[in-house]
Amino acid sequence: MLKQERGSITLFVLIAMLFFTIYLIGMYILSTNSESSQIEEMAKIKEIYEEGVNNIDDVYTTLEKREMENNEKDIALDGSWSSTNKVNKPNLENTGLQAIVINADGTTSTPDSKKENWYSYDGVENKWANAQTVDGSMWVWIPRYAYKITYNDGSDKSQGGTIDVVFLQGTSNLDKDGKDVTQASYLDEKGQTGAYIVHPAFEDGSSTGYANGEWRKKIEGIWVAKFEAGYQDADKAVNSNVGYTTIYSYEIDGTEADRTTYYYGERVVGTKIKYPTFTANKPSISYIGISDSYDLCRDLTSMNAPYKLNGNKVDSHLTKNSEWGAVAYLTHSKYGRGGQEVTINNITVNGENTAYAVTGYAGESVSASQLVTNLTAINNNQVEGSWTTAQGQKASTTGNIYGIYDLSGGLWEFTAGYIAPETGNYQTYGGSLKGESNEYKSKYAGVSETAETNYNEIVNKGRIGEAIWETSDSGSTVNGAWNSDYSAFVRSIAPFTVRGSNWSFDSKAGLFAFDRTYGFCRFQVGFRPVLIIE
Repeated sequence: MLKQERGSITLFVLIAMLFFTIYLIGMYILSTNSESSQIEEMAKIKEIYEEGVNNIDDVYTTLEKREMENNEKDIALDGSWSSTNKVNKPNLENTGLQAIVINADGTTSTPDSKKENWYSYDGVENKWANAQTVDGSMWVWIPRYAYKITYNDGSDKSQGGTIDVVFLQGTSNLDKDGKDVTQASYLDEKGQTGAYIVHPAFEDGSSTGYANGEWRKKIEGIWVAKFEAGYQDADKAVNSNVGYTTIYSYEIDGTEADRTTYYYGERVVGTKIKYPTFTANKPSISYIGISDSYDLCRDLTSMNAPYKLNGNKVDSHLTKNSEWGAVAYLTHSKYGRGGQEVTINNITVNGENTAYAVTGYAGESVSASQLVTNLTAINNNQVEGSWTTAQGQKASTTGNIYGIYDLSGGLWEFTAGYIAPETGNYQTYGGSLKGESNEYKSKYAGVSETAETNYNEIVNKGRIGEAIWETSDSGSTVNGAWNSDYSAFVRSIAPFTVRGSNWSFDSKAGLFAFDRTYGFCRFQVGFRPVLIIE
């Protein structure tokens, strides 16, 4: 009996000592780490104890050894879930894209491949992941997420609202805790119950006719050009495989004319288009039609292109409205600007060498009036508001140097959206965009000359994720979208969509602005591509 009692006492003492040891280690962790890392550290200690290590010195030794081993491994940047950053890792492997850290002066360096602190989507720092191609062009990673919009006025969607975002694991609908965000019972971090919508830009639309601008399969994220397309320096410019199909355009005073002299000199139909650069402080490419923009963006992965992207793994295309919306919603969320409006790029060089806008600038205020300057002043850094400055970063989607620029002002940007009348500009200038919706383009219902009629088509109004119907109440007013942005939907004479506005739109410019265009070359319209890793 006494022996049994001694055994019981010994067992009790051992258990007590075990819990006391765990308690001491736990208190140490609590005093040194954040709440999220506390949980991770405790889980690691529990795992070590379960493996039979119960001496406190041995626990620390084992823990340190494993941390060292983990730190010595290169992190696979393959789009998989990051348990550290709670988003999908940037998908970079075998693509031709190189992860970069951007220095204060705009120069770049390569981050430590064994650490993940070079990017963050934490709602505080918001250093969106950036990458660079060998030509110097920059790209920004938009990880897969789901969203929920709460309107300030449920009866008038133009009055703005909040957008809550939840990042998703891999190609799933699961949040960081493994919960399905699309369930009606989903409880978010605000303590609110209700389903989120997986943004369609990351979804598979092959079985739905690409009803909301989806891709051909579920994806972990997209890469978006950091700046709208700009003219490359003449001594670095390379001919693409795409020839101009039209050079017809409007002069800035509104009179119709054939423009045959452009930034690179004289040209005629059939002349090969030079590949653009997606860098700062470059004249933005205008005087290019929507079909040529579409074809050129598809050509960025060609072997002769200066970007040296892996065409077997990387797909390039003209931004769709769904992808524009994916950027806009993330920007409006706490992981971007937290509802603060992006400042306009109001710089114009007023047609100098047929250049009208310059990439990567910001006005003195959110809705500043146009600032007329010249290319010499731009090249000599004599114009305030360049992208690396405190003022310039207000035009970024993150409010810092790591975001996307030129989404408000600069040039209007073609997006791959359209209606399809049987005659007129769609048939004349549609080129490769003609036909039904697919993973590269979105055909909208309606062929009316009245924009509001097309906007109000039931099928159109049911579309989600595009920052059009969800963030406006009209398709034919100058300020019917969030932040009083311009809102004019397509009509038969102007069947193609453009986004963001140009340098002269002051308060009507912005992420939620949308308009229509004829499809041929215009001085105030440019473009931007998106990359998807297959």
